[in-house]
Order: sequence, then C-alpha cells, then structure tokens
Amino acid sequence: MKLFMARLRNRLTSIRFRNRELDSSARDNLKSLDHLVPSRPAKSYRYVAIDVETTGVNLHRDRMLSIGAVRIVEGKILLGKTFSEMVNPDREIPGASIKVHGIVPSQTAAARFAGEVFTDFLNFLGMDILVAHHAGFDLHFLNRMMKQKYGFPLQNLILDTEKLYCEIVLHPLRPPSRASRIQSGYTLDAIADHFGIEIQDRHTAMGDALATAMIFQRILARLNNGLDPMRRLVKTGYRF
Repeated sequence: MKLFMARLRNRLTSIRFRNRELDSSARDNLKSLDHLVPSRPAKSYRYVAIDVETTGVNLHRDRMLSIGAVRIVEGKILLGKTFSEMVNPDREIPGASIKVHGIVPSQTAAARFAGEVFTDFLNFLGMDILVAHHAGFDLHFLNRMMKQKYGFPLQNLILDTEKLYCEIVLHPLRPPSRASRIQSGYTLDAIADHFGIEIQDRHTAMGDALATAMIFQRILARLNNGLDPMRRLVKTGYRF
C-alpha cells in the first residue's frame, strides 16, 4: 500500500508537470519509482545514503552547510562513488551550530550556493533509493531546493534507517509505536554502537552519510543477506 501511494503521488506529479520545461535530471527524477518491483530482492537495488549539515535545526530559518552521499550497490558501499561538498549558506553560522559540526564561515565563504550544489547532487542521486537517518530532517532541506528549482519534491523512494532498525532489527514481530521509538532515542550513535560501527568524522555530512550506509548494510544483512523482497523495506522503512 505504501508503494502504491507513492506511485499515485508520483503519477499525479508527473501529469501536473508533463508540459513544463525541465532539465534532464528533473525529468528523470519523475521516473524514480518506475523501476521498483516489490518482489525483487532488496539487495538488487541501488541506494544512496545521505546526510546534510545545517546552520541549525529550525526547518524554516536554517540553511544547508554541506551535503554528503554514499552509493550502495549490491549491498556494497562504493567508496569511489561519493558526493561531498560544502554549501555557502549566504548567512551567519551560529556559534552553537559550529560547536556541533565544526564548520566555520571561512570554510563556506568560497563554496557554491545551495542551488548550484543541489543540481550536482541530483545528478549524483539519479533514480536510486535514498537512505537517511531521521530522514525527515535531511529531506526537508533537500526538498526545499528541489521545490525552488523545479516545483515538486524529490520523487525517489526514501527509507529511514531509524525506522528500519527499530522494526527489522529490534522488533521484527511487533513493531512499536512512533512514540515509543522517540522515547527509546534511536540515534545514529546508538544504532552504530549496536552494530559495533565506529563513526569517523561524526557530525560531518560525509562521516554521517558513511555511518548511515554501514548501518543500512547491517539491516540488509538481517533480510536474508538482502535476498528478501523489496516490499519488506518499503513496508517498514518508507517515509513520505
């Protein structure tokens, strides 16, 4: 049902924009769900694990500072296929934010603005399945750029590792409520620790994207080494 709803929304968006002038990357993005077959093994698909660092946590006021992304093919992290770039936020970086990610104004002063960086990121992402931890936050900033440039949000299937971990690894028989997941605090650090993953360069977009990719690898391994059907991931980890 979740994939059906995603495809329905995608179809309506495609109809709405079919006569608009769009560049090839945006036009291709409208086809991101076409290749998905729920019965195919989850491992047979391509994924991109992402993370964004921002000037703060206010979804309306704050802006992106960096984007990191790692591609996963056949369950393997391709370290030679990554995307990592600083973003000029065109505004002050609060001191409280710098204490978290360590990105200072001198690092972003010569960086490209978000619109330019996002264009290259979208080309990198292509039609792959997007994977993020607490995906709603990262997705908000990416979709802000997508909507500004093209008028519609990213059409890629999106999986949230927090949901996947909770419902596939911890509670495979009876998934808990959203409220109980929040109370348990399944942070990136906590899940990485569960799997024995040491996060390098924590609170950098590339470091956190790589950690998310490694966590996703471990989750795939719980699905019969990725041979279980894609519908299992969509059922538990899909996020609108």
